[in-house]
Amino acid sequence: MKPYHMLRFIAAAAAMCLLQASCGGGGNTMSSAGGRPYEVVVSIGQEQWNGAVGDTLRAVLFEPVPMLNQIEPKFDIARVDPSALKDVVLKHRNIMEIKIVPGSGEPQSVARYNMYARPQLILTLTAPTDSAMVAYLDENRTAIQYLFEVAERDRAVANNLKYGEKGIDREIFKKFGFDMNIPRGFSIRSQGDDFMWIGSDNRTTIQGIAIYSYPYSGRADFLPENLIKRRNEFMGRIPGPSEGSYMITGDYLEPEVTYTKIDGRQWAEMHGLWQVANDFMGGPFVSFSTLDKVTGRVVTIDCFVHSPKEHKRNSLHQLEHTVYSVKFPAAPAE
Repeated sequence: MKPYHMLRFIAAAAAMCLLQASCGGGGNTMSSAGGRPYEVVVSIGQEQWNGAVGDTLRAVLFEPVPMLNQIEPKFDIARVDPSALKDVVLKHRNIMEIKIVPGSGEPQSVARYNMYARPQLILTLTAPTDSAMVAYLDENRTAIQYLFEVAERDRAVANNLKYGEKGIDREIFKKFGFDMNIPRGFSIRSQGDDFMWIGSDNRTTIQGIAIYSYPYSGRADFLPENLIKRRNEFMGRIPGPSEGSYMITGDYLEPEVTYTKIDGRQWAEMHGLWQVANDFMGGPFVSFSTLDKVTGRVVTIDCFVHSPKEHKRNSLHQLEHTVYSVKFPAAPAE
């Protein structure tokens, strides 16, 4: 099996493994994994870390998150020497081992789940030489990123299912007809027949989720220009900080739209930047739109963050992960 295909297979199995009690041992008495979201402990020798292997590894994990209005890496790195990979370090949520073993043959990777804590992912990469490891990391960079991204996403989905705001869950189902788990600490700010704005504010960060729906008129509804038009129509209901101000989609950087499947359902995923008309305020957003065939309506879940003095990656991902908890009662739409 080619290395990239092997990592893709591992990533596909991540969701099931992370939600189980253990994929490698430890039983039900295993302690909770430590560490911050999107932090990876990297076990690597000093020589490799200071050389081409370390440079390539940093290029993979420090690749910027797209469509943020400041540069932030996809992951944070906490490097440890292989001799230090023990005790509390072994209970970190994300661990990546880099092993140079002369004569070991073709580079290979092994993913293990919930070995020393729960939920946990340990990815071990082995290669016979530094140059072979560099090539392997570069070839599989997307799969490596995806593997850790899925691990973080599945942790968030499981946490929201267990600890989320159940009252909001019920209101979403009552209004829109699907299940969705909202993180603890959020509240409904405003709503109408086809719209609901859910938010959470703290001293430095504003997080918002807007859900809206409208009649489906054809496949053109999912073209970028029409998604943006509808977004401006509904998100304009969210007021800005001054009188007469309201949210709009930023036009200085064109939003990017991709089409993906989540739990078998087709979604249009749009990343971009938002701003406030008649005021000075903005940040990143990601929206997901799908067709509910039962009601004949397009449903959009829009996630946005305002955090001018803080990093936004984790705040936006926390909202984005809620979409992966969505369950429609009917069969998945095409």
